[in-house]
Amino acid sequence: MYNKKDLIRKIDEMFEDLKRQSYEIISIHSDFSAASRMIIDMVSSEITMRSKTLITDMYAKMSESTLSSTMFNNAEKKSKFYEANIRREILSKYQFDVKSVNAFKNGIQYEELHRLYSSLAVSAGTAAVGGILKYLLAATVNIPMVVIIAGAAAAFCVSYLKVIPNQNKVKFREAVYSFLSELREEFIMWFDEIEKYYNDRIKDLVNTF
Repeated sequence: MYNKKDLIRKIDEMFEDLKRQSYEIISIHSDFSAASRMIIDMVSSEITMRSKTLITDMYAKMSESTLSSTMFNNAEKKSKFYEANIRREILSKYQFDVKSVNAFKNGIQYEELHRLYSSLAVSAGTAAVGGILKYLLAATVNIPMVVIIAGAAAAFCVSYLKVIPNQNKVKFREAVYSFLSELREEFIMWFDEIEKYYNDRIKDLVNTF
């Protein structure tokens, strides 16, 4: 279907970049609240922009494999595949609109992001990012991807600043490392769910032949 090792390599590169940029923010700023806001902005915008590219690349490989299979061995069946436009269907679940980055920054406070994410976690039945992203594949929720990731980062930062009264840069860096490492694992599981969603849609399509 597609090269999962290559996908994981790209995800690893993304999260190494996120860690590096986060560490630079921590090293420069002594105000942990300001540093947290910058990390939330950076992580959410970077993940939003790169996720669309990763999904698009993944979809290209999966669709190539699908169209070369015996299930789609004539022009009529291939035409039905294109009409289904599963790529647009998947991308519409997450609203990868980079313009929404500035929109949410101007309109939503970080405490609100925390509350929004917590509310979404209740609906999804899990507080894990991967579980919430999986939930959006089946649900109709009008929340941009950037707000979901920002909400997860805000939940982490708000909790950290409240729980750790005597912050220092070393502890904050370690906490950010743990958060991003866990987010990486959930991200990989999310792509597994996207593959499953794609395969299920292909089965539905084949059943109409």
